[in-house]
Parts: sequence; structure tokens; C-alpha cells
Amino acid sequence: MKKKLMALSFIVCCAAYGETIGEVRLKETVITGTGFEANQSSQIKNITVIKKKDIENKGYNSVEEVLKNAPGLSFVHNGFGMVADIRGQGREEATKRVKVLVDGVPVNILDLSHGLVPINTMSVDNIEKIEIINGGGAVLYGSGTAGGVINIITKNNQKDKVDGKVYYQNSSFDTNKVGFNTGLKLTDNLQVDLAYEHQNGDGYRDRDEKKSNDFRGGLTYNINENQTLKFKASKFKQDYFEVNSLTAEEVKVDRRQVGQKLTDGKVDREEYSLAYDIKATENLKFTLLGYKQKTEREYDQVQKTTITDGLFKDEKKGLNLRGNYNYSLGHLIFGYEYLNADATRNAINNYTITTPRGVMKMGSETFINLGKNTHSLFVLNRHLLTNKLESTLGYRYEHSEYDIDRKAFSVMSGRKSPARVINSDKTAKNHAYEIGLNYKYSDTGNVYAKYERGFRSPSPTELVDKIAGIYTLNNVNPETYDTVEVGLKDMLGKSYVSATAFFTKTENEIYTKFTAGHGSNWNVVNIPETQRKGFELFAEQYFNKFRINESLTYVDAQITKGKDVGKYKGKEIPYVSKVKVTLGATYDFTTELSANANVNYFSSARDTGNNKIKGYTTVDIGANYQHENGLGVQAGIKNLFGEKYYNYANIAENAYAPAPERTYYIGASYKF
Repeated sequence: MKKKLMALSFIVCCAAYGETIGEVRLKETVITGTGFEANQSSQIKNITVIKKKDIENKGYNSVEEVLKNAPGLSFVHNGFGMVADIRGQGREEATKRVKVLVDGVPVNILDLSHGLVPINTMSVDNIEKIEIINGGGAVLYGSGTAGGVINIITKNNQKDKVDGKVYYQNSSFDTNKVGFNTGLKLTDNLQVDLAYEHQNGDGYRDRDEKKSNDFRGGLTYNINENQTLKFKASKFKQDYFEVNSLTAEEVKVDRRQVGQKLTDGKVDREEYSLAYDIKATENLKFTLLGYKQKTEREYDQVQKTTITDGLFKDEKKGLNLRGNYNYSLGHLIFGYEYLNADATRNAINNYTITTPRGVMKMGSETFINLGKNTHSLFVLNRHLLTNKLESTLGYRYEHSEYDIDRKAFSVMSGRKSPARVINSDKTAKNHAYEIGLNYKYSDTGNVYAKYERGFRSPSPTELVDKIAGIYTLNNVNPETYDTVEVGLKDMLGKSYVSATAFFTKTENEIYTKFTAGHGSNWNVVNIPETQRKGFELFAEQYFNKFRINESLTYVDAQITKGKDVGKYKGKEIPYVSKVKVTLGATYDFTTELSANANVNYFSSARDTGNNKIKGYTTVDIGANYQHENGLGVQAGIKNLFGEKYYNYANIAENAYAPAPERTYYIGASYKF
């Protein structure tokens, strides 16, 4: 019944009349679709834009909280934390098939078997907007985009002299956030941007704690009207203490209690980038971008009789060259990308076991060094066939070189076993294609159709099996996927409406089978075929002081072929909710006072044992007062009705990670 009511609300709102929001959306400028600015109406793909006004003053403490309200986007727990999922990739694949960018720079890490995409290592108040491509993007963005692309675009304050904001917020669990961001226009050609934020507080679960500092700086120098230099640097540090899942019996007693595993960790991330934009001629533009990233995570983990000391490092250096040539009937986008990625993982485990002879001390030591160098060339041509019909044709070539070095020891009573070692090099070549048509049938409406052939090249960890304690190099193949998508953007009355239908078939989807518990023995296989299909609807209206948006997403994700993949064959891909519905509303009582509400509904999903996980609905409300002198006050309640749901649930394994119930926030800010 709940699902039907939400779907009916969407249909009714789509038929409503408003002012000119549809025209604004259609003319909205996006960057992620081509790498250069273009109108939303010209995009041959479904792109969602989360604007600054959708982010500000809503009590968000992380990028994850922002994205949870995005149409068609969900989060799944991969065992190490929450990762963004688009179009039903599921727990195993979401990290690998959704590419995340910050100002066009990829932040996905190399070691996919034990890592998280570091999306929560930046201040929400430093975001200008977020652009999301639902599905595809292989020609422009390469490997791992079957689910889509998320591009987080940071602020670049360029007003007269000084512009900025200082803010403070207090949230539930004694969480405090304080920070500032500012832009300083030193000369007509020189702009400096600075931002800092500190957060600290407890978590929903007992003994959960986090403390972080985020510093960002930027320099923009306009050499002349045709050339610009942009330098950006950031430093993020976090100390955290977190607990793991509970059993169903423990949840009934106290869903906030400490689990069996405690983790004490630190995250240290830094990033530098330098971009050079040049307008070589009236019709030719180039962007040259170089960047360097380093993410380090240390942790100590205690679980009953086991103690683990771990260290993860991920380092990237990259160079992107992108050109845009405009000609009379279209434009040609082309470029070259180089990425050097390295990952290090060290883990020392100490544990005790009880034997007839007494308690024995045992352990293991693992040292991993991984490398992947990638060279890519791409070209995408957009051509006007008639006044109303436009085509796209694109191709990408990618060459990868792998370096794999793994070494492990078993330790018994202080004595090390002979090392298990694998040291190998490997190369791979991949290709991507894209073809599409966009037909503008009216001044406001366009319909498009797109076919894309993309790929995901394996990470270095996926090229190694461990069988009977021995490392061996496997023959796993790259994933390839075919996506067919049709969509429409128009105004229904004066309401902006976007509708998309898609079908994706993936061959050789990479899957890791653990045969003796996680980390003990495993082998990586290719699932012959998986399919994901569905539709995405979004609408937005203005009624003078009242603004509304709605979305309805349906995804059917299944393993369709493949024997010896276990009990998943012919089943739904685990941890994919078939239906997501969002409703958002803002009412301006005056030019200074407004209220907002957001509703998110996720239907049920399946766990790894094909057990049904109950769906849930959350409701957030808030209010914001912004005086013309710059002073602002914000307050709100998240999960208003205290819905009890889980960030992660596995009925088969009797493991549950409860999500927070009702929480509150209140804050103050001053814009100058």
C-alpha cells in the first residue's frame, strides 16, 4: 500500500502546474556529461544535479547523507563501510562500478577487496553542486562506470574582494561541526579560496566516536582572457572508533550496544591538483590537469581472541589532457589520460586457540604491494544531422599494466612458516564504444536513445586466488557490459519531467568466492551474465513559495547465467532495493524563513542467502532562517518517526548493523 501511495503522489505531482522551473532545469549547465559546460537539454544521458541550495542548511554532516536523498541512488555496506550504488550494482560491485570524481579527478581506490571510496573526506559546506550520471560513461571516464559517475564540484567563490561563510552546528550524539570557507579576490586576475572544518562526536552505537579536520585551499590565476591556472590542495585527518554488527538476539535487547568487534582507526588523506585551461582559437579549447592523491588508513581491531593491526595506503598520480573542437555542425571532444596507482596493505593478526594441550598463540602476517598503470585515448563526436536531430559517436582505448607482489606468513608459537609469495606482471587492453541520437521535438522537449559498450578491468587483487593456502595467478577476464537507454526531458504543463528506461547486460562480471571464511581461501571467477533493467522518473515544480520534487526508480538486477556460482544463479543480486521513491518540498514563508521536508522510501532487498530484508521509509524535516545581513539559523529532525532499519543486515549470517533512529540538529551561520 505504501508503495502504491508514493507512486500515486508522483503521478499527481507530475500533472501539476508551476512556474518556470522546467525551463531553468533544461537550460541548466552541466560539466560531467562531456567534460565541458553544456546544457542539460543537450545531454544524451540521464544526469541528476544536486545544487548548492539543495545541500545548504539541511544539517548534513557528510557527503553520504547528501547523496541518500538523490533520485535512484542508494548505499550498501560492503563489510568496511557504506558505498554508493546506482542502478543495482549490489554489495560486491558498487565500489567497482560507480566512479566518483571530485572536480573531475577520480578518487576510487585501487585495492577494491578491502577499501572504501573516500567520499566522506571533505566538508559538505565546501560543495558547489553534485552531478550524477545514472549509468554509463565509459568513453569519457573509462573503467568501472557501468553503474554511473558521481562528480562532486567544490566551491570557487569569485565575488568582489571577500566572500564566505562561518558556521557552527550541533547534532545528536554530541556531534559538533564548526568551520568556514572564503574567497579572497586579491587582484583582478588572482583569486584565493580557503576552507576549514572540524567535526567531533559520538555515534549512534555505544563507543562509536569520530573526530576529523578538513582543510582546503585553492588559487585561481587568470593569465589573460584565454588562459587560466587553477591549483587546489586538501588535507583530511580523522580518528575514529567503531563497532561491528550485532546478532538478532542482541538487537532485541539493545540495538545500540557494542558488538563483538571493536576498531580503533585513523584516516589521513591529502590531494593536490593543477589545471591549465586555454582557449587556443575561437573554436578550440584544451584542459590539462595533473593531480596527486594519497590516502592512508591505520586500524587496530579486537574481536574475542583475535587482535589485528592493519595499514592501508592508496596513492595515485595522474595526467589528463582534454580538448574540445567546435565546428559548424557540432563539436569533437578528445583526450589522453594517464594514471599511476599504487596500493599497500599490511596486516598482522594475533589470535589464540584452545587445544587439548592448552591455549596456543598463533597468527599471520600479510604484506601486499599492488600497482596499475593505465594509458587511455578517447574521442567523442557530437554532430548536428538536422536542426532538431543530433548524433554522438565515441570510442575509448585503454591499456593497463599490472604489478602484483603478495607475501604472507603463518605464525605458530613465535615461529614463522615459509612465505607464501606471488610476484607477477600482467597487461590488459580494453575498448569502449558509444552511439546516440538526441531529437528535439519542441522548444522544451527532447527524446534520446543511447547504446554503450563499456568495461571494467580487474583490480590487481582480483588477479590472484588463494587455494589451500597457496597464491596463484588466475585467468579472470575483464567485465564488459552493453547498455541500451532511452530517455525524455520536457515540461508537462509547466512542470519539469525527466523519464529514462535502461537495460544493461554484463558479461564476465567478476565475483570473489570465499571457500573458508573471508581472507582464508578464495578464488575469483567470471559470472557469464548478469542483467539490470529498470526506469527512472523525476519531476520538479514551483508553486510561487512552494517547491516540490519527486522521483521513482525501479531496478531489477539478476544473475541470469552461470553454473557453479552458488545459490545466486537465477536470483536477485543481493542488497538491491527494486524501488526507491523520494519526495522533497520547500516552503518559503518569507524571503528569510523557509521550511523543508524529504521522504525516502526503499523497498525490500535480498541478502546473500536470498532472505528478504524489510524495506523502510525515512522522513526528514527542517527550517532555515537567513537574514539579509548574513546571519542564519538552521534546525531540523532526521528520521522524524524513528524508523528502525539497518545499514547492513544478513539474516543467513545473523548479522545486523542498526542505523540511527530519530536525530536532531541545530546550527548558526554568517555569510559575508
